[in-house]
Amino acid sequence: MSWFERWFLKRVFAREVQQGPDHPRRIADLYGMIREAAENEFTEDNKPSRDAYLREWFERGLSKP
Repeated sequence: MSWFERWFLKRVFAREVQQGPDHPRRIADLYGMIREAAENEFTEDNKPSRDAYLREWFERGLSKP
């Protein structure tokens, strides 16, 4: 990922997680977009395998300082 893509995503994410009446939906939509991208990229994987893969990397992301 280029520095510009990372910068752009950070700005989008910061805006989407701002507190408000619909921020839970916006956060869920972000996760949905990640899931959709993974489904489109890893078409040979079945749903349980893809879910386990995404869960593993989500948990690794939570453990980062």
